[in-house]
Amino acid sequence: MSTLAALLLATVLGLPTPSTAPAPDGRLQELVRKLGDKSYRVREDAARELLRRGPAAVAALTAGTKDTDLEVSERCRQLLPVAASLERNEKLAALLKDPSAPPPKGLAGLERFLKEVGDDKTARELYAEMMAIHHRTIETAEKNPRDASEQYRQFCDEAYTRFQSGARTGRYSYDNLFTGRADITFFLFISADKRVRNFENGMNQAYVFLYGNQITKAVSEKDGTPAMRKLFLHWLENEPQSYMQQRAFQVAAQANIKEALPVVLRMLAKKDQDHYSKVQVMPALIKLGNKDHMKVLEPYLADKTEVTTINFGNGDQLSVQVRDVAMGVQVRLAGQKMTDFGFDNRFGGGDGMSYHYYGFRTDQARDEAHAKWKEWATKNLGKEPEKKGPADKKEPGDAKVETKPTTPAKK
Repeated sequence: MSTLAALLLATVLGLPTPSTAPAPDGRLQELVRKLGDKSYRVREDAARELLRRGPAAVAALTAGTKDTDLEVSERCRQLLPVAASLERNEKLAALLKDPSAPPPKGLAGLERFLKEVGDDKTARELYAEMMAIHHRTIETAEKNPRDASEQYRQFCDEAYTRFQSGARTGRYSYDNLFTGRADITFFLFISADKRVRNFENGMNQAYVFLYGNQITKAVSEKDGTPAMRKLFLHWLENEPQSYMQQRAFQVAAQANIKEALPVVLRMLAKKDQDHYSKVQVMPALIKLGNKDHMKVLEPYLADKTEVTTINFGNGDQLSVQVRDVAMGVQVRLAGQKMTDFGFDNRFGGGDGMSYHYYGFRTDQARDEAHAKWKEWATKNLGKEPEKKGPADKKEPGDAKVETKPTTPAKK
């Protein structure tokens, strides 16, 4: 703790630790007024004294930013970030000192963070590391989510630019997008903040973060922590972009995060969840579930909603319906070969984690495959898969989606 606390305090230009006994408000207000004094020495002495007061001076400096004296208001705006940094670091040090003590009040996003991941030593360390680097955006989100959204977009765009720069020179690496654990924590935490994501202007470049091994290692049993996994799972369930969720479930499966299974089941059970999102989620059962979870997919075996059409470049166009994905995942959970039930695996998709590979060329081929699976399931599983749940007819908004197996669209 002491090392991290020292690091946090060092970020404020080596200024001394603030006094534990704040000066009276009147004295602080007088110091603020002196920031506009005609004497240069008086102004500088007042500024140094305010910084020595640290957290105690935050309120006075904040009020001073609205002073009618332009010199006073400008100097207060300059000093306030430093004083606020001292206040933040003092509270972060208190947060880390005793993990069993109640968390200090006034740290941006802390209450939500601990609610999502639990309040223990590792959770507090994750939060403190994140705030040491990304406090600006976390604090902005509390007051101006729109501005925080722009800062979040810039963070994603900068990472994407680094990837593109490497790609242009032949270095296709996704493993240097995050500079450390603090970046990963920030990405997962701010991405799950609905206030910020409500102001998102189209798709950002965040999808690149889910490739490579950085997040996978950060949430794995071997290299990660329970707090990071909880943060990941909370984001996963609340991520508004379905293609991001699909890739994230692949990460969860790769890292063998069994705690992701309840998230899968909850999303499949939601009656208001759109078809597109559900077919993104279904394949996760292959790695995270088992044969017992085949019944979860039974309600979708009669759903003929088309979710995409796709051409892999060297074959006929395939169309994918909800029932195709449900059946294909059941086939895999049952330990059977996909090719035995009409699926074409020549174009890849061997792990079955993408719904794009569950299509058919014709309705006749599809009907024959479903009939064969129904016959096999009835004989070998002891009962016919139930046909209940989503209606066959398409609902408003269930338009056909043209999709290609490439990276998601970018701004």
